Amino acid sequence: MKHYKFSTREFGISDTGIHLLRSNFNYSTINFKDITSLEIGRGRLIRNWIFVFIFGLSLIVFSIYYAYGLKVVFNDPGVKRIYIEELMVPFLPALLGGFCIYSSSRKGIVMKIQHNGKKGSYPLEDIIKNNQYDDFVDYLVNTAKVYSKMKHINDHKKLAHID
Repeated sequence: MKHYKFSTREFGISDTGIHLLRSNFNYSTINFKDITSLEIGRGRLIRNWIFVFIFGLSLIVFSIYYAYGLKVVFNDPGVKRIYIEELMVPFLPALLGGFCIYSSSRKGIVMKIQHNGKKGSYPLEDIIKNNQYDDFVDYLVNTAKVYSKMKHINDHKKLAHID
């Protein structure tokens, strides 16, 4: 495992470029000279957020539908026994659905990169938590020489509280 000047769970930055990481191992490298556009701004913290949102919404709809079915069963005089598992079925998908909707709606400060016709978005939460944002931007501007390709936020603290 290499040591990077700046790193998060998803990427690390060294003198050669931006290294995309999985389990702290480099699976792809974006050279600084290949970057056509680099933007730091607000965005979604997870990829495929629309699919996560739809999955969470469908879990909540299922929970409501199942709870309505349980209400019908409770009012049926022919039913003598209801198991506890049947009562738990609407709660667990509702909790998971709520978490999926919450996760898909989270926004934060992300770095959007365009290179070789590809686009990528990477959250900067870890860098901001470690108080390295200003050093990170200075490194990209001065050392990596991506200033002409870069749009960035000067004061990330103002954006961290905007919904």
